[in-house]
Amino acid sequence: SQPFIIERFPRIRCDPASAVRKAVMRVIITGRHVKVTAALRRYIETRVTRLDRYGVMLRDVQVIVDVEKYRHIAEVILTLNGARIQGKASTNEMYSSIDQVLEKISTQVRKRKERRIRHTPTTHSPRQAGRREETEPEPVALLTTVRVPLHALTVEDAIGHLSEQPSAVFVFVDPISNRVRVMRRLDNGGIELIDPQPVSQGKG
Repeated sequence: SQPFIIERFPRIRCDPASAVRKAVMRVIITGRHVKVTAALRRYIETRVTRLDRYGVMLRDVQVIVDVEKYRHIAEVILTLNGARIQGKASTNEMYSSIDQVLEKISTQVRKRKERRIRHTPTTHSPRQAGRREETEPEPVALLTTVRVPLHALTVEDAIGHLSEQPSAVFVFVDPISNRVRVMRRLDNGGIELIDPQPVSQGKG
């Protein structure tokens, strides 16, 4: 028999957002060796629209019903994000076959959506990866080693070498004690003289 094409679902209550998706969905019903009655068509229509609860865009959903002796066969074929999804069920009653096959289809649609959600946050196109590399700041070095010569200077001479900038540091060797000293410019313009002392390592 000729396939039925359903493009609108006036009896299905839905929110405006899902109504937009349903408006572009087509359900193509084909009957083989069986007459597709109005009641059967409405039942298929109602069951197919339940796929919309997964929030996916489905355009063409093909439903094929067939009867072979005592076997009532229902088959559903659709495409989701370029992937073909297909299922078939066979029982001794057509409505049961429709329920079973759409349950199989629902499981496949749900798994594909969950898989896509899991992969989306970690998937980047080459262009996106390039932009991310351009925008990400370079790692900041937390430790920088600078080698400077140590001069033997008196405190008075070291003051003359200390920069006027706040927090400036000058390291020198005291010629009297032959020890390293550190001179630092304070924020208020004063000078701090640091005399490092070795710490004896206690036993235990």
